[in-house]
Amino acid sequence: MVCEKCLTKYPADEINLEVLPPRCLSCGTILKPDFVFFGETIPEPANSNSFAEATKADIFILIGTTGEIMPASIIPNEAKKNGKIVIEVNTVPSNYTNTITDIFLQGQATEILTRLNSLFISKSP
Repeated sequence: MVCEKCLTKYPADEINLEVLPPRCLSCGTILKPDFVFFGETIPEPANSNSFAEATKADIFILIGTTGEIMPASIIPNEAKKNGKIVIEVNTVPSNYTNTITDIFLQGQATEILTRLNSLFISKSP
């Protein structure tokens, strides 16, 4: 959980959820889960770091996204624009599948990533 004002973070299991809404112990402001809700901006430096890393990586892996939510939906396009290989793991095709995806692995992420992990582990020196 994170305070919306002073940004103090708390482990969720340490917050009393019998009193709603939960409040920051430091300043009394409402706490929220520490992730980005629909309609919120991606906080800095996570936002700018995401774009920077997309241009540096050799491979960009998309997992379980529709590709519809801005500004996060722009990041894979940035990777592709910079010549990166885009691998998509998804149960259904997304906005990226027929536009920027180089390899589409259809199925449940846990199943596909477990299989990929076992392939790479068995080939490690």
